[in-house]
Amino acid sequence: MMAAFTSIVHPWNQEIWQSLTHDPERSNHALLLTGNPGLGKLDLALSLAHFVLTENHSQSENLFNAGSHPDFHVIAPENAIVAMSSQEGGSASPGDTILSAFAQRYLEQHSGKPKKTVTIDQIRSLASKLTTHPHISKTRVILIFCAETMNRNAANALLKNLEEPPANTLFILVSDELSKLAKTIRSRCSLINFRAPDSKSAKAWLEHQDSMPPQEVVNHLAMANDHPLLAQRLHQEGYIDSLKGVFTDVNGLWNRAREPIQVAKHWQELGGIKCVEILQKLVTDILKSTLSDQPLGVFFPVQEAWVKSVGSKISRKKLLTFVDELNDAKRMLNTTVDELLVLETVSIKLSDLPS
Repeated sequence: MMAAFTSIVHPWNQEIWQSLTHDPERSNHALLLTGNPGLGKLDLALSLAHFVLTENHSQSENLFNAGSHPDFHVIAPENAIVAMSSQEGGSASPGDTILSAFAQRYLEQHSGKPKKTVTIDQIRSLASKLTTHPHISKTRVILIFCAETMNRNAANALLKNLEEPPANTLFILVSDELSKLAKTIRSRCSLINFRAPDSKSAKAWLEHQDSMPPQEVVNHLAMANDHPLLAQRLHQEGYIDSLKGVFTDVNGLWNRAREPIQVAKHWQELGGIKCVEILQKLVTDILKSTLSDQPLGVFFPVQEAWVKSVGSKISRKKLLTFVDELNDAKRMLNTTVDELLVLETVSIKLSDLPS
């Protein structure tokens, strides 16, 4: 039996919450919640869905907690749902468990790897459910997260519903990468931007959660660019260990002590996208060190001396080119392209930077 859901609205999102719940009748039929990961967008989206569906309705509350409310529809890429489901019984929150339960209804049965995109079949299946009025609640809610993963066909299928919205229906789209979402979808939604709290507030909130040793708070917030929930997740996932592994690999490549294929295989074990993101932050820090003796907002303050030393040995032009190559690599890792091949290409280009 799933635990009862409790709304979660983080302190830095209270103003957004108040604006959305003060007069729900005046809200647009489609909301697009956007901003960087680690700001609580999905928590607020689920809380808003709960607010709309269960207001003054005890039966809706029970159905929502059971993951069977007929007026709540959740769409997400399969890999995101599999990741949520794999946490159940462990670190999964009640919100993750509920989202997973609702989203399972729209997953396609197949024998391959989990899909990384929202598919047209999911959107078509959703559309078939929107031809009737809401069953219990006054308003039905469609929540689509990782919305930027919709391919063109899926986006076009959804667009038809956004252009001619069914009566008494609220769409809530959540995206970490607004630029990847089709412009036609963006234009049909009310855009709601989420922003990180200031450093002092982020630090105070994270310390109050008591989820990591106090001495680690500052470093994790730096690595998360002051995004509190991301900092919390980095600690839970042992990000520091991955970071040390990537730094060791970088030094190994530059000292010619490791081969690119060895490094690529290690990164695949650690998580390819995670390692590429670490490299993106590392290169950003190196670039900042070439522009200022005391750069602000660095991701890895504990490696400051090493970063400055490296920055004096690599041309800025090479670093900027490598930034583009890392962006391309991250994009490809979110497709079906061979992960090991992409990571080996990155490690080869990285090994050539100091030359």
